[in-house]
This record gives sequence, C-alpha cells and structure tokens, in this order.
Amino acid sequence: MIKVNRKLCPHDHVCPLIRICPVGAIAQGSDGYPVIDHDKCIECEQCVRSCPKKAMESNLA
Repeated sequence: MIKVNRKLCPHDHVCPLIRICPVGAIAQGSDGYPVIDHDKCIECEQCVRSCPKKAMESNLA
C-alpha cells in the first residue's frame, strides 16, 4: 500500500503527483496533503518515483 509521509510532504502547494497518477487515485485534501484513493490505486509506484520530496512511500518490496 502506498502512503504519504506527512513529515516529508510540504503540503503548501498543488501536489504535482495529482497529474502523474495514471488512474486518478491522488487528490489533495483540504489540509493540503495528498490523499490516495486505495480503491483506485493500482500501486504502479509512479508517485513514489516522482515525488520530489520523497514523501510517498510503498511497502511493496
């Protein structure tokens, strides 16, 4: 499962990962943090590889 590490995410801008997700599984919450819809997420890890702050984490090793 992919999750957001809130300690690393600056959450003070529009999250660039929203555009990167191929299935539209990432939105931005009212607090500014990215929110992952795990029902839509295909765990392709594009967000994990693309996050400039390395705030997206996956436990798919």
